[in-house]
Amino acid sequence: MKVVCDADGLIKMNKAGALETFAQQAELIIGPEVWREAVTEGKAHGYPDAFSIQAVALQYLQQNRPQPHSQATLILQGIHLGAGETEALTLYFCEGADAILSDDRGFLNVLQRHRLPYLTPAAAVVALCQGGIWTLEQATYALLNLRPSIRADPYQAALTSLNTLERK
Repeated sequence: MKVVCDADGLIKMNKAGALETFAQQAELIIGPEVWREAVTEGKAHGYPDAFSIQAVALQYLQQNRPQPHSQATLILQGIHLGAGETEALTLYFCEGADAILSDDRGFLNVLQRHRLPYLTPAAAVVALCQGGIWTLEQATYALLNLRPSIRADPYQAALTSLNTLERK
């Protein structure tokens, strides 16, 4: 599976302790703006997770510079997204990706409105469990690590999904 990530998605997957495992299972792609937001700015502000994101990114992630894409341009008309989200959307089309990883509410609304596939970090954690990569306990622990950083609705949806898996 080919997944384009924005900085919010990377940071939250790292907080969950899931970034490296997810990167081993999927082809993750970022652009230079997302690198700047997640790694360069993070390190400049002294965020320790920026260093671990950098280590995973250097080992597993593809870093590509997007070219202008007509579909992205059409979607972006009249919409204000951050530079990283704009880059992720453009890379999604340029790379022919399967989904976008994000937890940016405004960006997710745009993706949903245009019926573009996306994963939130909570959904990616559930997918690791559903795919047999992680145990239910590992996924639950990761979700608990995410809880302070995500909205209640994706947290509850992921928890419900994990509880359903537990009953099987």
